[in-house]
Order: sequence, then C-alpha cells, then structure tokens
Amino acid sequence: MQTTIRGIVLRTVKYGDSSLIVDLFTLQHGRLSFMASTMRAKRSVRSVSFWFPLSMIEFTADLRPASRLPCPSDVRSYHNYTDLPFSPVKSTLALFLSEFLCAALREEKENQTLYYYIESSLLWLDMVESPASMANFHLTFLMHLSRFLGIYPNLDAPAPYFDLQSATYCDQRPLHAHYLFGQEALRLPTLFRMDYPTMRLFRFSRSERRRILQVLNEYYRLHMPDFPELKSIEVLQEMFD
Repeated sequence: MQTTIRGIVLRTVKYGDSSLIVDLFTLQHGRLSFMASTMRAKRSVRSVSFWFPLSMIEFTADLRPASRLPCPSDVRSYHNYTDLPFSPVKSTLALFLSEFLCAALREEKENQTLYYYIESSLLWLDMVESPASMANFHLTFLMHLSRFLGIYPNLDAPAPYFDLQSATYCDQRPLHAHYLFGQEALRLPTLFRMDYPTMRLFRFSRSERRRILQVLNEYYRLHMPDFPELKSIEVLQEMFD
C-alpha cells in the first residue's frame, strides 16, 4: 500500500551507476532507508538534488516487507532552502549536523517531537543572517537534542564534579576519567540555558568552543551505543576558529 512520507535526508551512498541508498529521518516512521534513482530525466522526481543531506522532502512509497529497499515516487521538496546550501559557514554546519544525526538516530523510531525540533532548527539556520549569530549553533543544537533522545543531563544541585557517565553532579571524584571538575562542571547549567535567540550573547574563545564541543561529543559517545568518531568535527572547529 502506498503511503505519503515526509522526511529529512541524513546521508546518501552511491549504489551502481544510477542509484543511491538514501537514509532519512521521517516524521511518520523514524529512521528509514530507500533506493533512489539519480538518472537525469525531465520529471523532477528523479533529480539528484532532492537527496542532498538535510533536504526536506515528501514522497510516496510502499513500506510493506520486501526483499529489496523500497523506491520512493512523486518526490517533492516541502521546503527549499534559501541560504543554507550556499553559505560556507552554514554548509559546514550542515555537513556536521548530517553526520551527527546519522550516527545519533540509527535506531530511532517514530518521534514527531524530535522531528519537529530538527526541522525548526534547520529552518532557523537557513534564515539567520549574521555569522556571529550562528557561531554557537552546533553547541546549542546538541545540548537540546539530548532532551529529545532521552539523555538530557540532570543539572540540579551543582557540585564540584559532574559525572558524564551518570549524567549528574556528585561530591566525590568518579572512579573513571569521564567527568568535569570545578568551573567546567559549575558552568553546565548556564550553558544548557542557551537557545537560538540568545546564544549570540555567549562569547567563547577558540579553546572554549573547542572544549565544549569535545565534552558534548564525549557525552554522546558515552550514552549512545557504538557512537562513531565524527570526521566533520575538525572541519567545523576550523570554521569557527
């Protein structure tokens, strides 16, 4: 039975001369994979531009169990970015977000609240104009994403140590290396109050921004099984140095 699906493209892998395996996070079914054609044709349904990472698309597909990946049809964009693909800063952020989400949402089922968070974040990034206003975008996105994935840290009752494994404060040094101490630990509640409208007010040095991203990446790797090393982190850090 054909059903209409809305999704955000996470990544594509070339398959043969004229096909792609496309991984998406969909509104209705969570993480799904499809087989898409890249053949040039008059009909836009086959246009490769639909499958760029973070593209927002709608299509129809038959999701009944089958031996082959389903093939989408009647593909159309439900939002055309105006700036994100063309801005060097935004496209670098998009590269990082697509790789991060591809790793974080591997087993994610239907979660419409999460979908709308990702969608609204991308729409905000597409519209914002000032480079200074987006320097902390990736940090803010990752901090709030943790809530939708069920791994938001417990930031009540600040103490000298913050245990990244147990995601909570403690008075004694944990018996492992994954913790924050002193000012780094005490700053967490303030950092997690950042949001898109106010994050421009948080001014960080190069080393501070690198450290925050390092800690967030470590936190996700501790709480998400088999979370991989991300190749785009280095590129992202260079962009905002």
